[in-house]
Amino acid sequence: MKALIVSEIVDGKLSSGSLEIVSKAEELGLEYQLITLGSEEQPIIGSNSFKQTYLKRSPNSLQYNKIADYISNVIKNEQINLVFGSSTYQCRDIIAYLSVDLNSSPVSNVINFSLENDKVITLNSINGGQQLYKTEIDSSISFLLIRPKSFEPANIELNTDFTTIEIESGNCNVYEIHKEEKAGPQLEDSKVVVSAGRGMVDVANLELINKLSEKLNAAIGGTRAIVDAGWMPYSQQVGQTGKTVKPDVYIACGISGATQHQVGMKDSKFIIAINKDEEAPIFQIADLGIVGDTLTVLPKLIENI
Repeated sequence: MKALIVSEIVDGKLSSGSLEIVSKAEELGLEYQLITLGSEEQPIIGSNSFKQTYLKRSPNSLQYNKIADYISNVIKNEQINLVFGSSTYQCRDIIAYLSVDLNSSPVSNVINFSLENDKVITLNSINGGQQLYKTEIDSSISFLLIRPKSFEPANIELNTDFTTIEIESGNCNVYEIHKEEKAGPQLEDSKVVVSAGRGMVDVANLELINKLSEKLNAAIGGTRAIVDAGWMPYSQQVGQTGKTVKPDVYIACGISGATQHQVGMKDSKFIIAINKDEEAPIFQIADLGIVGDTLTVLPKLIENI
C-alpha cells in the first residue's frame, strides 16, 4: 500500500508530529514518501530513508489551494492509497482540501491504525479520551489525521537531500501577518512542562511558574480556564481543545484535573500534582502528589532547586 505523509517544519527540521507518523509507517513496512510544507530557506528535512519533496511557499501567503492541487495530482498520478497528516491547523486545512477533491472523508483524532485485508482500521479517541472506537475505511484513498504524541518519533538522521518546488502565491492579498513571539522550550517537544491552573489565583502569581520553568529549563502550559481569562496565549493551552504533550515530567500547579485537561497530558511519563484539594481528580493520575497551597509550595520548591 502506497502512503503519503503531509509533513511540517518546526525550527528548521521536520516536526515531531511528522516524525511520529514516519515511525508508524516504518513499523508497518509501508511504501511511503513525504511532502513537506513550509517557507524556510534551508530546512533540514531530507533523509536516506524516504523520498522528500519540499513545497516552498511565500511566508506572506496563507492560501493552500495551489499546494493542495499539487498534492492531489501526486496522489492520483502515483496511485497513493493512504494519506497522513498530523492534527495541526495546517494539516487539517490541507487534508480538508484533498478530501473534497478526491471524494473521501478524512478520519480525525486517530491514535493508532493498522492494515487488515488491505483495509485501513483506525483507533480513535472521543469524549476527552474516555471512550475509544474503531473505524474501517472503505474508500479507495484513506485520509488520516493523527493526534500528536500517539507514537514515538522516528530516530533518523535528517539531511538536505530533497526536491524543492516553489509554490506560487494565490490571488488573495495578505496585508498583515501576526506571529506570536516564542521564548524558551517549545511546549510540544519539551522534556519538562510546568502548567498552571486556576489555583494560581491571580495572573501576577504566574511569575512563580516562570521562575520554576527557568530553573528546570521547562516549557510553560496552562488550562483552558486561565487561557480564557487572558493569562496565557492559546498556544500554551494543554488539553482537549489545546495541545497534547507527553514530556518526561509534567508538573501541574493548581490544576484540578478535569477530563478535558487530562486528555492533553495524561500520557506524560511522570506527573507531579500540587493542589490544596486532596480530592482533586489530578491526583488520580499523578505519580507524585503534594496536597497544599500552590502559592506556598512553589516558592519553597524554587528555593530548593
